[in-house]
Parts: sequence; structure tokens; C-alpha cells
Amino acid sequence: MISIFKKKGLVNAVVLALSVILLHSCQREVEGTVPDIIVPADPAVNDNEMVTGGVNGIVVDENNRPVADATVRSGSNTTTTDRYGVFRFRNISLSKANGTVKVEKAGYFTGYRSFVSVSGRINNVRIKMLPKTNSGIFAASAGGTVNISGGAKLVLPVNAVTDAGGTAYSGTVNVAMTWIDPSSADLPYTVMGDLRGITTTGTERGLSTYGMIGVELTGSSGQSLKIASGKTAELTFPVPASLQTSAPATIDLWHFDEATARWKQEGTATKSGNNYIAQVSHFSFWNCDAPFPLIDLCMSFKDDDGLPLINAQVRIKRTVTGTYGYGRADSSGNLCGKVPKNEALVLEVLDICNSVVYSQNIGPFSSNTTLPVVTVTIPAANSLIISGTVTNCAAANVTNGAAAIYVDGGHQYTVPVTNGTFSLSLMRCSSGTLNFSVLGVDYATLQESVPVSGTGTTGTVNVGTLQACGTSSVQYIELMVDGSPSNLASPPDFLNYNDSTNIGAYTHKSWVFGYRQNSGTTSSAQISYLNNQAAANNLPLTSVSIGTGLGFTANQIITPSPTINITAFGPPLTGFVEGNFNIQMMFGTTPKNVVCNFRVRRN
Repeated sequence: MISIFKKKGLVNAVVLALSVILLHSCQREVEGTVPDIIVPADPAVNDNEMVTGGVNGIVVDENNRPVADATVRSGSNTTTTDRYGVFRFRNISLSKANGTVKVEKAGYFTGYRSFVSVSGRINNVRIKMLPKTNSGIFAASAGGTVNISGGAKLVLPVNAVTDAGGTAYSGTVNVAMTWIDPSSADLPYTVMGDLRGITTTGTERGLSTYGMIGVELTGSSGQSLKIASGKTAELTFPVPASLQTSAPATIDLWHFDEATARWKQEGTATKSGNNYIAQVSHFSFWNCDAPFPLIDLCMSFKDDDGLPLINAQVRIKRTVTGTYGYGRADSSGNLCGKVPKNEALVLEVLDICNSVVYSQNIGPFSSNTTLPVVTVTIPAANSLIISGTVTNCAAANVTNGAAAIYVDGGHQYTVPVTNGTFSLSLMRCSSGTLNFSVLGVDYATLQESVPVSGTGTTGTVNVGTLQACGTSSVQYIELMVDGSPSNLASPPDFLNYNDSTNIGAYTHKSWVFGYRQNSGTTSSAQISYLNNQAAANNLPLTSVSIGTGLGFTANQIITPSPTINITAFGPPLTGFVEGNFNIQMMFGTTPKNVVCNFRVRRN
């Protein structure tokens, strides 16, 4: 995965390509010292050397909400994201130099993430999808200009468009266009691939970005269009104020090659006022970048108690420029990746709100390096430990499994289970209560528990015993409010399901209730919908109420004609009703996305 350099609180021009490796798979965790990576200086790029590993990731939308049911590909392997926006590949073939995942979802530009792969390890990625909306429309025969928010601009001359086969096209051109702000804190998650590029001489370089633009052309029937042979389009890249001083008069231009998931050097852009102007002969994502040489750096992180800092966010700062880059440790606390060569650097460890909790000077490095183990003393205000036990269907301790922990803001962690127990040392923000949800997973049987929710500030929160058993009779109502998880589960909470007859197209109206046992009779969740006493999709969802027992309060649905899917409808007393919905509701004066999954015994 990438690391994006920032300066004075903003993402700046220079970018590290740091590999983020998180072990989250059905295989056992790989333990031990991170191996040295030994390669010659400026080696020829070889993306065909393969290793066996995996990828675990989370996909979020422009509002940091989980994106469910997105299609994710890596090589010949395909999967979809779950309701948390999470996907997993296990024991697949990955390019050692450039492992890649590709994410597709209707209404969004295709997302790509690239990383340096290590054999036997599971790489961790986070991808923020970019909305693909119609930015402009014009007749191909007349040409046109499209401006979008932020100052990016496209100019196409007359008669400069063909269909995908090269036949001249004179009809309506629809333009989907997006600008990736190089000063945005989201840059590490929105950039295509990572910020490593291949020069015209075939060498790999780190890329210091001054902005990216993506363009897609379609015709009146939705067909793909392209720039005609011999023609060019003009792109204007706005340069943020924070980068104006360092922006060179002429800069290398790079396009994202989707076939190889690599940035490729092609042409230059010229600075004009506060913008870069470039002529391009084809469309994909284009990037204005200054290249710099790289070396491989490996690190390992633990807290004072010797616990690995799983998925810890790491920042490496360039002292020469004041810019810095990000990476994330794996579930053994290890991190390997690319950093600038022959430069003094500062290594920093951040909490989940991007505040520094640890810092030390490192480098300069003239060759590939492995650092000694870094022990991080987490301030008490930032320290939260989440622990518990995972058992199997026979109520015996799971010996080959994990706890999947989902935290406010679309963060996720996978913690190995050792002799039935797990413990996550989390560097939380120093204020406010953190909501989280935990699933126990038994890799031996490929079964998981129902979700259990919790909250914490500091200290240790033990969530108790999670039984990773798919035949469990436990009932639950699982909620995700703008990515913040909260759940009811019976036991210990009280859940109930009942029906009444209904006049009209549906014979019954049904209710799902959930109560916190320690909150008296205050309803924490109430759902009602119309149905015909059977499993069915897109049934009318008539009301939803979320009470204070879950930390949220809302009862106004703002999604037009909301629906619910009932995926299972069992017999009375012994069977379960299972379902899900995805809607928007008003929380006070703020609209939020609510995703709900439930399993409740039928009365």
C-alpha cells in the first residue's frame, strides 16, 4: 500500500510507497523476525515474480461509510465486500513487486491499490471510492470544455472523439471527471495503485504528486468513447496553495496503466499561474509528479507489554522537505515498504485520529535496511485493550482462528486467537467513547460468531466468550450508523418478533424489537415491515426507531420508498427470521446511513 507525505498538517507533494501488510486469513499467522529484503540499486522492474499470500481490505465511500457488495479482483480471483465493506483473499498468487486489488462498484470510478507483497503474509489495504457522476456534456462535432469543483478542467477540440473501435463519433459526449487533491488527507486511500512509477527507461521511482485527474467518456447509449488518433485533449491540474512554492516550472506527467496497475511516465506538464497544463492523447488517470529514488525498509512494533501493534498507523517524515508518508503494521506488528534513499527521516506512530504517540529519528539509508524492534509506550489516554475468548461449536477453545474487530470510522483489525483468547492493543483517540463490534472466527471449521458490540475509553474491555458456530441459536440486531457499529444480542439482550394481520397487497405487518436488559423497557431498536410470511426481497419497510440504548437516536427515514430484504423465514417457535436493509435516517438535523442485519426467533 501507499504512504502519502504531508507538510504542515496537509498532504504534500512527496510520496512514499510503503507496503502495508496485515495478516487476516484462514491460514495461521506468520511469526518471527521480518526478513531483510536484498536487491541491487535501481533494479530492473520485474512484476512477474510471484509469491503466495493474501489481501484483506476495507472499501468506503466518499463519506467513509462501508461499501457493501463491491466486486473486488486480484489476478484471477474475485470476491465481494461484506456489509462492513470488508473483503479477504487467502493463499492467492501476488506479484512480489506489485501486488494489486481492483474494486468495482456502480456509480464509482474503478479503484486500484498496489503494494509490495511478502510471501506468506496478508496485505492490508483501505480504498476510498471516487464517485463517477456526469461532470459535463457536449457534442463531439463541436468539442467542449468541462470544469469541475476544485479548478480542474478538460478541453476537447472539435471532432476529436471516436468509439472504442476507432470509428469517428459525432454525437453527445458525457464526461465523468474527478480531481484528486494532493493536499487531501484522503490521498493515501483515493490514489490509483500507489505512488510508485515506472520511468521511460524502465526504472522504479517514488512519486511526489502535485495532483491527479481521472476522465471517462461515454456516448448517448452509454458506449465507451476515446480521443481520436492524432488528437489531444488539454487537462488543467490546479496546484494547492500549500504546494505552490515547491512546484517546478515543468514536471513529469504519468498515466495510470490499468493493465499493470502502474503509473507510467509519459510527457510533461507546464506550470501556468496556479495550474499545470498538459496535453494528453488518451484517458485514464493522469498525475503530475516529481520522481525520487527508493530503498526497502522493514520495521516491527510492540507495546510495553510485548503485544504487537496490530494495524498501527506509521508515518515517516522527510526532514529535508518536512513531508511525510503513511503505512500500517500487520497483525504481527511488522511493516515493510519503500522509503526515500539517502535522506534523514523521522519515524512516528499515530493513533486512529492521526495524532503522534511515538517518534524517533532514523536514517539516512543508502541500502535496504531492517530496523531493530520498536517498543512504543502508549499514553494512558490513548490506550484501549479489547480482549475476549473464542470457542467452537463444541464450546472448546479455538486454536486456529481470529477475532475481527470493527471500530468507528471504518477501521478494522484482525487479532490472532491463541489458545482461545485474543487481545488487541489499540491506540485510540484521547477523547470520546469508542464504539466497536467483534466477531469470533474459527478457521478450522470456517465458521464465525454473531457480532458482539462494546464501547470503551481507556483500560481493558473484555467482551466475554464468542462462540464461532454457524448453528448458534443466538439472536441479534446488528446496526452500522455511518460506519459506527452497535449491536443487540440475545443473550444478554432481549429480542422479540411478532406479527399482525394487514389489509392490502401484504397479509401481515411484522415487528422486530430489541431492548437493552440494563435499560429497563427503553427500546433500543424497533423495525416494522409488510410481508406475506415468507422470505422475499424489497418488502416495504414502514418504520425504524433507534433509541439511546445503542448510542444513537433516530426515527425518521428519509430514503424514498425504503425496503427490507427477508432472507430467511423459519417456522414458529423453532425458526428464525433473518433480514437486512440499507437506508438513510435523520439523527437530529444530520442525515446518516443505517445498515442493519438481524436474526430473531419467530414467535
